[in-house]
Amino acid sequence: MVEPVTTFAKRRWRNSLIAIVAGMALIAWHKAFDVALYQPAFLTGWILLATIIFLALYNGRKKLSMVPLGTASSWLQWHIYLGFLSILTFALHVEWSIPNGLLERILALFFIAVAGSGLIGLYLSRRFARALTRDTEEVVLERIPQFIADLRGQAEALVIESAVETSSSKISDYYTGQLSSFFAKPKNMHQHLLGSSRATFSLLTGLDNMKRYLDDREMAYAERLRQLVESKDKLDYAYALQTVLKVWLFVHIPATYGLILLALLHLLLVYSFGGAR
Repeated sequence: MVEPVTTFAKRRWRNSLIAIVAGMALIAWHKAFDVALYQPAFLTGWILLATIIFLALYNGRKKLSMVPLGTASSWLQWHIYLGFLSILTFALHVEWSIPNGLLERILALFFIAVAGSGLIGLYLSRRFARALTRDTEEVVLERIPQFIADLRGQAEALVIESAVETSSSKISDYYTGQLSSFFAKPKNMHQHLLGSSRATFSLLTGLDNMKRYLDDREMAYAERLRQLVESKDKLDYAYALQTVLKVWLFVHIPATYGLILLALLHLLLVYSFGGAR
């Protein structure tokens, strides 16, 4: 069930307000620790570690969709806003400066990679996921190559039938020269990511221009071939967008687990060789 726009907007404003208040409270708490001569780095460090671990649980929640642990939408909202708060917590933890020490700098780089990829992922999911829902039928990425192979089989059977039934090679010649490579595999990935349909438009224009030389029977085959080209273009579009989203996960998730391991090592070293108050 699609959530009403007004309800979504109200929830976004509410969650944004809560995140802002929480951020201000964190800054005040950090300042109070500093004034009281405690070490605020220990406070922000523990908060940051707990936040990162909770954020990492979102990936597990997606894989356990059948378990009643709250809605996926709620988990996503927590993931986004706690992610923003973690950036503030990290900045307070390092005191808005470049950390000292090799491990600390590596840890900071991992955090920047996780936070940066998270922000990029938020943008991609907002832009591409909506585009997929709006412009294409839902299709699983791993099945797209098989769907393309099916379309290629239909297109090849169509041009052979056209040549046999009409005793003309116009459509088959156009397919061999212009469309065979198009149906061979996913195409025009970069153009789809940029929102351009120039390449497919060129193929369709070529088909339309050819129609002036076709009789009625050939026109029918050309129109069917045109529909197959349009179907293939939609699959290419879905393939391009879903591939980007999946590649992003291959960066964000491993970097998150690496960050947690480094953070635990950092914590061990701090409590082994440093003092905590």
